[in-house]
Amino acid sequence: MAQYKYTLQEDYSFAGGIPEPPFTIHKSMQGKLDPKYVEFFNTNLAHNSNLMATHRVPLQDIRASGNVIPGQSPLADVKETFDIEIPRVHTSGPPIPARVFVPNGNPPAGGFPLFIWYHGGGWVLGGISTENSYCTNAAELAQCVVVTVDYRLAPEDPFPACVDDAYEAAIWGLASAPTILGINGTKVAVGGSSAGGNLTAIVTNKYASSPLAQTLPPLAFQVQVVPVTDNTATAETQPSWGENEFTAQLPAEKMLWYRRLYLPNPEDAGKPESSPLFYSDESMAKVPPCFIAASECDILRSEAEAYAAKLKKNGVDTTIVIYKGMPHTTMVMDAVMDQGRQLVADTTGALKKAFYG
Repeated sequence: MAQYKYTLQEDYSFAGGIPEPPFTIHKSMQGKLDPKYVEFFNTNLAHNSNLMATHRVPLQDIRASGNVIPGQSPLADVKETFDIEIPRVHTSGPPIPARVFVPNGNPPAGGFPLFIWYHGGGWVLGGISTENSYCTNAAELAQCVVVTVDYRLAPEDPFPACVDDAYEAAIWGLASAPTILGINGTKVAVGGSSAGGNLTAIVTNKYASSPLAQTLPPLAFQVQVVPVTDNTATAETQPSWGENEFTAQLPAEKMLWYRRLYLPNPEDAGKPESSPLFYSDESMAKVPPCFIAASECDILRSEAEAYAAKLKKNGVDTTIVIYKGMPHTTMVMDAVMDQGRQLVADTTGALKKAFYG
């Protein structure tokens, strides 16, 4: 694996300039990626520098463009959507913006379950609107209220700001949302994609070992989609970092850029609150059942597999599905890729089963 020693410029981009389009599938990934994905890449991504060379473009330009990956299905028709602010009780900082999606239909006795969602974006990009397609589909398919959390982002607010925000949202969901939203406080789950999957793993460990867990209900379930679980990963410690170093959309160089912005202090990378794979067996044994969706051609696949194995070793009911031939972005390609649709069906199906049996 190449040695990456890039200079972070004042505009937060890696030095070296933006490669000239068209972008192509790296030779090391040819024959590995799903042919339908390759066709979509060549048609829709090959000339998009903001998506393909995100780490080489000034951060303000990336954010201004929206950085929305094409391929998501339209928003599902839900009964109601509205924005709220989650008050901060247990950590310091401003209130946390969030968006609520209420499904169609009549709530069951006790109220709809609640699913708290943490979006992806490497702790640097994304926001309250980034994954609304998935959130609306989860609300309808799993018949639950969904709250997506607009947590603070690096580099303005590096680690552990978003961990604090994610934790506050989960506690609010258990302690306050039953009254505010009329949800069933005994059926609260958390989930997220990529950086959001990382936050999901952290929140479930953090809460299960907290004194609050002695007085509030346990979290019912967790969904991790292509999660980051090891921010110390290299090709020597996680095989997929070597196998998929030059994979499409999240190559090693880009993942290291996200790390650099989120973890300016390298000593933080190995802490469980940034790398949840390093939580103790004692902590892991307390977390709720888990569904993990991982992509075969994702640099993060091995750490997802390692996290699933550690959960299983500690007696946690865990399912992991690997989507063959797919890169990191499987979830947000459900309008154009069969495996994207399958991921949405699998995760929301597991969530509904956890809520309703």
